[in-house]
Amino acid sequence: MIGYTLGRRWLWVVSLATLLVLAVVACGSDPTATPEPTATPTPPTATPLPPTATPAPPPPADTPEPEEAPSAMNPLEKLVLTPATTGRDLFGSLSEEETNCIKSNIGEAFFGLMMDAPIMQAAASPEAAAPVFGCINEENLVLIGVAFMEAQSPGWEEETRACITEVGKRHPNVTYVRLGLAYQGDSADDASETNLYNLEVYECMTNKEKQEFTLALWIGVDRNAQATGADVVGLLSEEELACVMEDLSVEEMAAVATATPLQAVTLANKVIHCIDPETNIEIFVKGLEWGLGDFSEESVECLKEFAIAQPEYMALVQSGIENMMAMDPDEFVAITDAGLGQYDCMTDEELETLQMAFTNAMSAQQ
Repeated sequence: MIGYTLGRRWLWVVSLATLLVLAVVACGSDPTATPEPTATPTPPTATPLPPTATPAPPPPADTPEPEEAPSAMNPLEKLVLTPATTGRDLFGSLSEEETNCIKSNIGEAFFGLMMDAPIMQAAASPEAAAPVFGCINEENLVLIGVAFMEAQSPGWEEETRACITEVGKRHPNVTYVRLGLAYQGDSADDASETNLYNLEVYECMTNKEKQEFTLALWIGVDRNAQATGADVVGLLSEEELACVMEDLSVEEMAAVATATPLQAVTLANKVIHCIDPETNIEIFVKGLEWGLGDFSEESVECLKEFAIAQPEYMALVQSGIENMMAMDPDEFVAITDAGLGQYDCMTDEELETLQMAFTNAMSAQQ
């Protein structure tokens, strides 16, 4: 473009000079006079032509805007916890600020021990792990929480983990509670809201994953229950107990008495015909309290009404762990989804206790 402009200017100057010469000749000559011979003029030097303008190159074809380089993936998104995973595998993905905070909270010496210790053992107690988790930023904490949840299950499909991670990012309290940390919000509805988000996590799973998760949860709660099969037997009437003792051997009765409540129900499944429906409902409600804590009178009455309204769910629970494990996942989920209504009977404080019981139960799976 610069060469093209100078060429046009040069052509204009040469043309103007030529016009001025012609005008002078025309005004000064006499048409009748005989021209005197003059010396042969020296041919004028050829006026150089202005340089040809170089045409601008054609505009390039539409070129897509360069894509922004994808942001680096947080390594914790792919964190898989196994019994061999050490603190080094976890802490190596944290910021310097986070690791310094952890060192300050637990001490340099203990931090050094944790570097080579299995991280799942160190985090099995929510109370003991809180000083570590309290130093980790929200995004990292969510990703670690998801990894712990997956470690407590037989494994998830990739889509399940992505879905649960998204729920955790939108509702961090889900993972805070699962890791045994205090609620981070000021709302009085934290526990009930978190329970709704836990249901979102549940809905991310396939039916097979839901079945595995539910049974692992029930077994964990049962393991931590503050009762044994003897307490279950203690709820029977004289007539019911006589029927049970008639159908079970002394060895079987001893096994029932020393088992956990859910195991006792499983062992005594063949004498379910001895138990009245009202007693079964009593066993169901007391079983929840033994595993999750006491309920208010209103909650107890609501749970009893729930049990009466859900005979299929009650039959499922009474069928025993082995039978539930052998069920088709779709059938199992169709029945247990109706069982989610029992949470509507609980107060916010009871839900908070329930969620902490679930945390402890799933931690025990490690």
